[in-house]
Amino acid sequence: MFCIYCGSTLPEGATKCDVCGSPVVLPDAVRAAADAADAVDTAAPEDAAPAEVKAGDDESDASAAEAETAINAEAAPEADGEAEPAPGGDEASAQDGEPAAEDTPEDAFPEELSSGEQLPEPQPPVYREGYSLMPQENEPIPYGDDYVYEEYDEDKPRKKRSLKWLWIALPIAVAVIATVVGIAVWFNAPMQRLTRALEENDYAAVTQILPQLSEEELRGMADEMQTYAETVVERYNNGETDYTTAYELLDRLRRLFPDSNLDTAVDRIEALNASKDAFNEAQYLEESGEAAGAISRYGEVIEDDTNYEAAQARIEAVRAAYKEQVLEEAQSLADSKDYRGAEAVLLNSSDVLGDDPDIAAKLEELQAAELDDYVEGLLKTAQGFADEGDYAGAIQLLEDATREDDRLTEQIETYRQQYKEAVLDEAAGYADNGDYESAVSTLEGAYDLLGDDADIAARIDEYEAMFPVLLTDLSPSGGTDCDSGWTAADAAGNSYGNGLSFALYPVIQTSVETEYAPGGQYRLLSGTWVVEGDSAEGFSATVRVYVDGSLQYEVSTLTRDSGATDMSLVIDGAQTVRIEVEGSFDSLRSTGYVYLADATFSN
Repeated sequence: MFCIYCGSTLPEGATKCDVCGSPVVLPDAVRAAADAADAVDTAAPEDAAPAEVKAGDDESDASAAEAETAINAEAAPEADGEAEPAPGGDEASAQDGEPAAEDTPEDAFPEELSSGEQLPEPQPPVYREGYSLMPQENEPIPYGDDYVYEEYDEDKPRKKRSLKWLWIALPIAVAVIATVVGIAVWFNAPMQRLTRALEENDYAAVTQILPQLSEEELRGMADEMQTYAETVVERYNNGETDYTTAYELLDRLRRLFPDSNLDTAVDRIEALNASKDAFNEAQYLEESGEAAGAISRYGEVIEDDTNYEAAQARIEAVRAAYKEQVLEEAQSLADSKDYRGAEAVLLNSSDVLGDDPDIAAKLEELQAAELDDYVEGLLKTAQGFADEGDYAGAIQLLEDATREDDRLTEQIETYRQQYKEAVLDEAAGYADNGDYESAVSTLEGAYDLLGDDADIAARIDEYEAMFPVLLTDLSPSGGTDCDSGWTAADAAGNSYGNGLSFALYPVIQTSVETEYAPGGQYRLLSGTWVVEGDSAEGFSATVRVYVDGSLQYEVSTLTRDSGATDMSLVIDGAQTVRIEVEGSFDSLRSTGYVYLADATFSN
């Protein structure tokens, strides 16, 4: 049940509202119980009842009038759309079949007025004797909402409302206000605000509230700060808060809780901030086409960073793109024969790609291509020298090469062989013409390029053996040694040297012979026969030359006045050559001196 005047909920069996003091109208069953209770109440002392009734009369009347006005105001909207009540309260009531206020006896209003209660079925309620608000018999119920309403006469004096409810409501209101104020104070306390800020992850608010806590409150939270600091770091790592706010909070916590070891959290968030800066910069560099810088910065992202896996993935992607770019650029330079530039591009990429096998293979390929190009160019130039017969120039060019290659070594050996053959052929040409000195000179000139070549040395020895040799430089193999070492002069005063002197005397030494062993190395024996000017005028001489025992040369009647006689005898590789001079005297006092000037074995 509820009070129709103030809306308060009423307990079962209530006859009066405890808040506003208004009487309650009860249903039939409840009314019967109320009547029985009234009968019991009338048996109580009379001195107390009138005072209570009197005290409540004025207030009850006033409450009844206000309630009626309120009911009419509420009933009007509900009946909207069916029929609006006619103006003029009494006339309208009379037309509706309700009794006028004047027809109702004054004592028909009971001391206790009741509110309506919805009934299961609309039935005529039973009222106390002499009081009825129901319509006349066979008239319809004035309202179709199954409620019973009280009607009041506005001209009837109103009873004063009791103030008893005020004494009940005031303490309640004070308690409510105190509670609300207490809750508000508690709600706005720094500790509660801090708790809410922590729950809401409002780091800016936490930073502002922390200094407002007492030392006791701070000590109470010290154990939780390590965990909370890690939460702050994780939220920053996950992008749920910004670095400045999180760092300021951790820095404040570190200073407020020095014993909580929060330096680790501060160091960690600083490292994460640097890592995230590196990741962002790497993305910018990658978009700008600076692959090397991007890979370098991606590599600075730490494992603790939520961007770590993304950074590693981007490193592989950028590395692959960068490697492809490097390989294409290097190949382009190599195609234009700029091998050094291509190698530089590949070598510089190692700062980013490290020891990449593809880069290493490409570098090896380009180095081989560069060497091929270098060797081919050098061989082509050297061949030009060789074609002109300048083997020395070709060999020297290859030996001065700055790069080593087997092809260069092999070509040098080829040129050496070709050069040696050319030298040997040239020396042989000189030798064929008997110019062994030129032949030897040619061969000796090859030493500078060929070194101590065995074939060249043997040919030099061979040609040196074929050099013209003065008989004065040889030792005779038999007969008399005619090497006097002097210089002869004929009767005309001409001087001759490098010869053999044959001194002849009558009776004592009328002939002189000497023998040499050329060993088959020479083809010619040459010289000039002269009778010296101090020989006797009656002296004459005969000269004979035996080659391998056979007389091959003879000249007679050589005298002081006959002049010089040249000799050129072919000995064709003779093993022995014997020279014999025999004198003829016109008197025993005559002497003669025969001289073989420039006596030489030659080819």
